[in-house]
Amino acid sequence: MLRRCCFALLVVSIGLSGCKKTTVVGPNQTKLSLVKPLDTTVKRGGTAKVPIVIERENVSGPVTVDFKKLPGGVSVVDNSTKLDGNERTFVLQAKDSADLVSNFASEVTLRGPNGMTATEVFRITVKDKG
Repeated sequence: MLRRCCFALLVVSIGLSGCKKTTVVGPNQTKLSLVKPLDTTVKRGGTAKVPIVIERENVSGPVTVDFKKLPGGVSVVDNSTKLDGNERTFVLQAKDSADLVSNFASEVTLRGPNGMTATEVFRITVKDKG
């Protein structure tokens, strides 16, 4: 009974060939991994693409991707945060008045079934136009 009611989520950070990823293991041998996004630079008034790559085992259907702790004046353009496959490119937009920052620590979180979540930190630099 206890085994059926309780399971542990295991979160592991793995460094492979310079690629870092966070993996979460859920019930019934399910597994989701979020590959650390590349650090990105965006100019005030401009946009930047952020590719998100995930790996899944025994997890089907869409998962959700959330961006948090973005620099002031920077937002995600995309209306949907769903990810149906294993890869999707999101677009960040910086307002003309966005905060000028260098290597600002932002977070991307992957949310799957059964409360499975994996978060990675990536860096955003906002530069002035020009």
